[in-house]
Amino acid sequence: MGNAISLKQLSYAMKLGKLGEQFVLKSEKAFERIRFLDYAVADNSEYYARRKVRDEEARKAFQRELETDDVRGIFMRDILREEMKQDDIRLR
Repeated sequence: MGNAISLKQLSYAMKLGKLGEQFVLKSEKAFERIRFLDYAVADNSEYYARRKVRDEEARKAFQRELETDDVRGIFMRDILREEMKQDDIRLR
């Protein structure tokens, strides 16, 4: 398939190491209410090591996922070719 991953594989990858976890402020009210309160210095010897382990584990898990063929999966080229819309049931 040459560097192509399916929607299912991409979804799996975004969950590795919480890569897909995001926070969004959607309204003016939300922006008005957010405040910077404080910060804490993080010890890089501790947190870098944790991040590195998390990253390595996520990369290994993703590589294993790529080794499984998703021949029935939906790929970006399918979405574009078929002009799928966001409410298309196949994207759920």
